Amino acid sequence: MVSPHLVPVNASLQIQRIGSCFSDTQYTITKENGDVIRKGTICDTNRDFSLSVGGMPDGNYYFVLGNERERFTIV
Repeated sequence: MVSPHLVPVNASLQIQRIGSCFSDTQYTITKENGDVIRKGTICDTNRDFSLSVGGMPDGNYYFVLGNERERFTIV
């Protein structure tokens, strides 16, 4: 589950612990049109993960992990 915290000073996504739900720990953030904005790795799948999205332009995005994706909006 992805929860956006979009206070401009501390804009971040909180990804709740994924444990053994996913074998892939590589994530991407894409624009709504599919363009990749950022890629990375979740190092410890047994802990919650926070990802800064501060400075990203307003718009609709997807956090993609494996075959799952969660939509979030920055305004």
